[in-house]
Amino acid sequence: MRKEDLIEQLRQNFKDKTLGGVLKLDLPEWENIYFVVPPPPPTTIKEKLPLDLISEAIKILNGLPLYKEMSETDKLINFLFVRREVVQSSRLEGTWSTMDHVLTPGDPNERMDEKNTHQAVRSYAHLIEELVEKAFVQKEKIFTSDLISKIHKEIVEKDPNSNGTPGKIRKSGEVGSVVVIGGLNRKEESTYNPAPPSEVKRCLNDVIKWLADESLSQKGDAGVGMTLPLRLAIAHSHFEAVHPFSDGNGRTGRTLWPLQMVASGNMPLYLSGYVEVKKDDYIKALESAQKKLKYVPLITFICNAIIESSLEVKKSKMAIESLEETWQERGKFKDKSAARRALKILLQYPIISSSLLREKLDISGPASTNAINQLVEKKIIRHRKFENRKPIYAAEELIHILSRPFGSDIDLAIEKAKSLMK
Repeated sequence: MRKEDLIEQLRQNFKDKTLGGVLKLDLPEWENIYFVVPPPPPTTIKEKLPLDLISEAIKILNGLPLYKEMSETDKLINFLFVRREVVQSSRLEGTWSTMDHVLTPGDPNERMDEKNTHQAVRSYAHLIEELVEKAFVQKEKIFTSDLISKIHKEIVEKDPNSNGTPGKIRKSGEVGSVVVIGGLNRKEESTYNPAPPSEVKRCLNDVIKWLADESLSQKGDAGVGMTLPLRLAIAHSHFEAVHPFSDGNGRTGRTLWPLQMVASGNMPLYLSGYVEVKKDDYIKALESAQKKLKYVPLITFICNAIIESSLEVKKSKMAIESLEETWQERGKFKDKSAARRALKILLQYPIISSSLLREKLDISGPASTNAINQLVEKKIIRHRKFENRKPIYAAEELIHILSRPFGSDIDLAIEKAKSLMK
């Protein structure tokens, strides 16, 4: 990181916590490297804001169902998009996971203390669902230091590619306490050097205090001051500037977005898909906020992410809503038959086993096997593989809708799925 790339306020040697600055570390091989101590998140933005774009993003958020008024279909879409989110967010960090990993039913005999990609993404998804419920009840009070550590712990604890101690905030003198961003971890070629270990806890507390400020959120939601798109951008830029953990900061920071939305009463949108396809723009906007304290590029990015993610949900919802009817037309199953009842189960569990279907429909083993065979025959599901000696079946059309790249054609994804069923 070049000190010259920082705004003058941040180029100063750190003395005043309200202004931030740079510090060097008294550690071997780090003596000549500057680290940025970010100031607390601002409560006002003096830049010229893209008001039309912000208004459009707010209109979309306000046009979504209130969280407490979500329909059963909305809840289903949220369930599926949480799982899409954790896959996309994990890929952004170089953790290669797929929809299969997060949708494949867990084996009761799995060792829960064992790290693997399946458990990592499933744990991540369950965490988001748990915290979204709490955010609706607790509002801004949910944002605490314990919450941040819990998010990080649950995300990385089962991840086989993760280093460091789950939930452990960086602290001077400990392994992994010094981190740099970019440059393939070559400190001389880094793009940004986040808060030094000695300042991490204090700087993180500044961000948490800002997130938990009810008056700031209430005024913003009333249209006076920090509206929700601004809060999403500013909190994210400062959280990532602190970089409180040795790794897993990106996934932890992106988990705060849906919590902020639900704390304001909104149905959550999941933005990692947009970040993934616009990663270069995201990095540039984030660096502008962190190095220059210029927030408009990131605010613009977040607004566009809200707009495009809402459209993605709308298109996907229409396609997913039609699947049950499409499958019934294809199968012509008798009313109340196990195969007919299974169609609704497949919308929530598109990767299924006979034992899972038996449990969900409360039917006998032979009845479940017969239903599975009918669904295979009518090309609604297909046999994928054996997992722990049990055959696993997949509703390929739904999986391809969820697995397709953000913004890509849904009809093309469905046609690809159908080609697998032939």
